[in-house]
Amino acid sequence: MAEQQPSNATERLRDVMREGFTLALGAASWAYEKGDKLVGTWMDQGNVTRVEGRRKFDEFASRTKKTGEEWGRAMSDRVRSATSSVPVASRDQVESLERRIEELTRQIEELKAGGSGSAGTAATRPVKRPGS
Repeated sequence: MAEQQPSNATERLRDVMREGFTLALGAASWAYEKGDKLVGTWMDQGNVTRVEGRRKFDEFASRTKKTGEEWGRAMSDRVRSATSSVPVASRDQVESLERRIEELTRQIEELKAGGSGSAGTAATRPVKRPGS
């Protein structure tokens, strides 16, 4: 049996997921750096104490992490939903279709060769059309 190659849709879905993950990771990293810098600025200006600044930063980091996890779950759910609507043939269905193709190919070759097997008799039967 031929080796299965991923479809273009599957490859595109993987690319979109990879790009989305990279963007999310970059956004989380950027937000973490900006949050750290903001808290540092507040502490330097005397607006917050070191303990209060650390607490605010930890809260921010926790919210960012939670949001990232929620986004990841939402993306996984969307991908799962999208892939579940894509019809995929089972291995048995593919093998059955391959056998049927081989049989039809054999019958066509017999017809071309002028064979008198079951394919030949089927080809000489008149086609009954509706209304005739």
